[in-house]
Amino acid sequence: MGAHFDLSELSRAAGDPMYSVIDGDLPCTAKVEANYTYIFNVCGTVGTSAMPDKCKTLTNVGQASALQINTRGTYDQSDDYCFMAGEYSEVMTKVSLLNQEDPTKGIQVSYAGGRCSNGDQRMFNIEMGCMDKLNPVATHALEYSHCVYTVTMPSIYGCPLECPVSNRHLCGGNGHCAYDDDKHAARCFCNNGYTGADCSKTATDDSLNYSPALLGLIITLFIIVCALAAGLLFMVRQIAAYKDDMAHYEVLKGGEDESSHGGVVV
Repeated sequence: MGAHFDLSELSRAAGDPMYSVIDGDLPCTAKVEANYTYIFNVCGTVGTSAMPDKCKTLTNVGQASALQINTRGTYDQSDDYCFMAGEYSEVMTKVSLLNQEDPTKGIQVSYAGGRCSNGDQRMFNIEMGCMDKLNPVATHALEYSHCVYTVTMPSIYGCPLECPVSNRHLCGGNGHCAYDDDKHAARCFCNNGYTGADCSKTATDDSLNYSPALLGLIITLFIIVCALAAGLLFMVRQIAAYKDDMAHYEVLKGGEDESSHGGVVV
């Protein structure tokens, strides 16, 4: 669809701090959901050094890309519960667009994990919306359906590479990233007065960034205005010619009347 993404910079090494977020109660629902802590990585596994001791005993924990931890409201980790919310492998990992019709809305990384108590498979989704934000931080996590956990983490990494970062801002801070239906590709749409792939250049009067559709509309309106002006000028000339003909007719008619009533009085 004319859009490419690079998440390699988001993947953290085993010794680095992992991403973490605490979920909350779903708004506008009667049920009060319990709070869980999630530790996760993007396109990588969670290092054992970042795991609580309770998580290190899980089966295949070395493949864990997301962990769900129930602290049970205490600071004592000995009574924590830990579950593998997602596993990083080719089979268990899926990358998809948030909007199949518009890649500039963002990208989603999904991990399949272990089984819940009722047998449902856990799913851990990382929604990375496209936003002019350099530092990716998980803002919230919600369990919209049973055993399906969704973390929201908007940043520039959710934007296609076709919308470059310049001067530490998406599209140079002088435009916005959107999908061009005419070119079938994502690109920066620059604000008036700016141009270039990243909107970092100042546009001159003859290089303003007009889309083909807008340019076609302007040309069409110009042709219509010219046609109306030509038609109006033709009508004015026709009316003027008609008035001249009438004036000539009245002169000729006046001359004929004089000659018909003229004579010599004795």
